[in-house]
Amino acid sequence: MGSLQKAIDLVTKATEEDKNGNYAEALRLYQHGVDYFLHAIKYEAQGEKSKESIRAKCLSYLDRAEQIKKHLENGGPKKAKASAEGGSSKKGKGKKGEEGSSESEDDESPDDKKLREQIEGDGERVRERG
Repeated sequence: MGSLQKAIDLVTKATEEDKNGNYAEALRLYQHGVDYFLHAIKYEAQGEKSKESIRAKCLSYLDRAEQIKKHLENGGPKKAKASAEGGSSKKGKGKKGEEGSSESEDDESPDDKKLREQIEGDGERVRERG
């Protein structure tokens, strides 16, 4: 199985866990999924459109992972008793009353920050060439 398919499988499972309120597991799966997406961008993706599409998805999953991490660090439950928040949100907008993903960059872990910089750096190099 290629990295891209593994990444897709991981984030699909992550969104299911997120929807079910299993936030600690969803966070772990989102992070692993992003790792596989990065590998796919570097070694498997054919063409710049494909890479840019993967980067965009990667950033949205990373944003959601940051929101979950912040929720857990603020003492939120690792598992919800009932998923009263509704369906999963791949972009993570509006879940759990977060104050927007752009503000969470200051609170992100060194690993998340490194991933974000790597993804954004790849995107800048693509735009410079284009």
